[in-house]
Amino acid sequence: MYVNEEIKVSIIIPVYNCEQYLEDCLQSVLTQTLRALEVICVDDGSTDDSVKIIEGFIRKDDRIMLLKQPNQGAGIARNHGIQKARGKYLVFLDADDYYLDKNALEKMVSLCEKKRVSVCGSMLKRLENGEEKVEGLFQELKDELKEQKIYQYIDFQFDYNYINFIFERKMIVENNIFFPDYRRFQDPPFMVKAMYYAGKFVIADAYLYCYRKPEMAARFTQERVIDLLNGLMDNLIFAKEHDLDKLFLITQKRLEYEYAGIIYHNISKDSKQILELLLQVNQIVCDWKLDDRYTIRPLRRMLELVGADDMMYEGRLLEAIKTQGEIALYGAGKYAKAFLRYLQKQGLEDRVKQIVVSSLKGNGETLDGIPLVAVQNFSDEKMRLYVTLGAHFHEEIEETLEKSEIRNYQFVDDVFLSKLP
Repeated sequence: MYVNEEIKVSIIIPVYNCEQYLEDCLQSVLTQTLRALEVICVDDGSTDDSVKIIEGFIRKDDRIMLLKQPNQGAGIARNHGIQKARGKYLVFLDADDYYLDKNALEKMVSLCEKKRVSVCGSMLKRLENGEEKVEGLFQELKDELKEQKIYQYIDFQFDYNYINFIFERKMIVENNIFFPDYRRFQDPPFMVKAMYYAGKFVIADAYLYCYRKPEMAARFTQERVIDLLNGLMDNLIFAKEHDLDKLFLITQKRLEYEYAGIIYHNISKDSKQILELLLQVNQIVCDWKLDDRYTIRPLRRMLELVGADDMMYEGRLLEAIKTQGEIALYGAGKYAKAFLRYLQKQGLEDRVKQIVVSSLKGNGETLDGIPLVAVQNFSDEKMRLYVTLGAHFHEEIEETLEKSEIRNYQFVDDVFLSKLP
């Protein structure tokens, strides 16, 4: 083991029942060309063989340590790791993900020290259907990364992808930056504060991280929606207090589009705490907009759906399609395909006359025998358009439809779509 002064990076890995992926995760860390590192695995009360796998690695490499705690969530586990870390820099890795470029950490540490900054980011990939795909993070800057510029956080104000950065431990500890005790959305409040207090950062020309894309809707309960709303509110308040207008808009869009379906699908008649949080968040947004009449989308939908269940939503949806006669679907991805299969089981597949896409390029001419039409060539005069895309696309689609003067459309609930086989 390296003596304390020589440990450059502490890699903190919260572990909860990840035996399926843990070996690949740890192996990807140990093959990094940066040798002066420590790996802090924090077991969060696993009931599978995760601890045995870690102990096996410890016997082979003394740079790995194991901490244990009762199940309290990944945020608390990361805080435990921060308190025990000895490296100059901190980096966080989830046990079901892995590192890519073997020299990524070495490049990131070198760049931080060369430019005398506290934070360095890198580029990102995701694993989807067995294929590693490039994420959009910093791709627009890729051509200038060799120039090794210093960037200002105030110009970006992003809140996601903390996993793709290294942070100077001294800066984190001195500013008391830790993860809140939330089971969901604990990462963005940490990320925002770390970036704000760092002020400036650099970006290494490397792909450090690859994550496995989760099925988000299936991971939420009422308790986790409460944590989600608390995390969103934390970032709205922080943005407002520090004049981070871009961050406020980003967070508001996450609330109103990315998470809206998840929020109102976890509301029931006894969801008093969710309602109270939504009202608090709504007031923050109203104050920021200087518009007391504004109502956030989850609250508007809540008024429609309190007490409703999936069967009621499904019944209303099928009744609407039956009365339409002919319809079109927007989207040719997994949700559209799942919805087509669903309509086939309902004996309604003949109602779908067109599949509308943003561009025909790379999409072919048909989907399951149904003709594909570019959005600019679609007319909603005779048929209603049902949007079958994930919630994070909804704002973009609304803008596209408005530009194309398409008014006769309806978003199919993304949580309902995610549950279709």
